[in-house]
Formats: sequence, C-alpha cells, structure tokens
Amino acid sequence: MPANLMKAFDSSNKKLIFLYISSFNINQIFCLLILLFLFLETFNFSTYMEGVVGPRIYSCCKCRNRVALHDDIVSKNFQARTGRAYLFTHAMNIVIGAKEDRQLMTGLHTVADVKCSDCGEVLGWKYVRAYDETQKYKEGKFVLENFKIVKEN
Repeated sequence: MPANLMKAFDSSNKKLIFLYISSFNINQIFCLLILLFLFLETFNFSTYMEGVVGPRIYSCCKCRNRVALHDDIVSKNFQARTGRAYLFTHAMNIVIGAKEDRQLMTGLHTVADVKCSDCGEVLGWKYVRAYDETQKYKEGKFVLENFKIVKEN
C-alpha cells in the first residue's frame, strides 16, 4: 500500500483524504467506480433493510395487534363478506372459533372464524376442511379480510 494512502487512512483529517482522492486520474476513478458498483451489486440490500426496518406485517384494524406476515401470503385473489381478502399460510395473535360447515363461493367447507386475540374483532376464517378435492390446498390456511387488517412497514 502506498505511503500516502496509509497516511490518508491513519489520519482523521478529512482534507487529507480528499487531497489523496483528488490526485487520482480519470482511469483510476473509473476503476474505483466499477469496483464500487460490483460491490453494491453483490450486497443484498433487501436482507439488510429487513434487518433495519423489520418484516412487513399485517395488523388488526382496530387495535393494531400483529396478526400476519406479508411473506405468508399465498393469494391476494380471495373474496370475503366485506370485499377482497388474502389467503395466508400462518396467522398469529388470533383466537380460532368453533368449526362450522359453510357454503362458500368455491363449495362446502368446514371453517372456523378467526378473531384478534386482543380486541376480539373477527378478521376472517380458517379453512379446516375442504370437501372438494380441488380446494384441499386451502386446508389449514387463513383468510383475512382486507377491510379488517392494516399493512404496517
């Protein structure tokens, strides 16, 4: 490492570092920019930002109790009583009600209402059983109504 570079790194004087960098010719600056670009391209900013900001979360619309993670969404194309809804693989901070058979748009299902564990607001339902073979993928999953949840972060 050149002596003037060592001096620039050892010194807390910002002017000295600026003077060293300003002594680069255009080819050296271009090479540094390419190296910086390659470093930034290999750095995974989404993982870094998730650690800083946190995961995207859905909360109860009334009390802001966290109920689901954005990464657990299976589908955004569900219809509920109050409009659109999302299908999630998991839900948290909820209470699952009694099972009952319901005739839904896609056929007969055994479902259980899902309520917020803090305020008791009904947020959607859990698919317990699907009678139609083509609907079996829904079993064990949760439908949360968009009208009842709020996206945080």
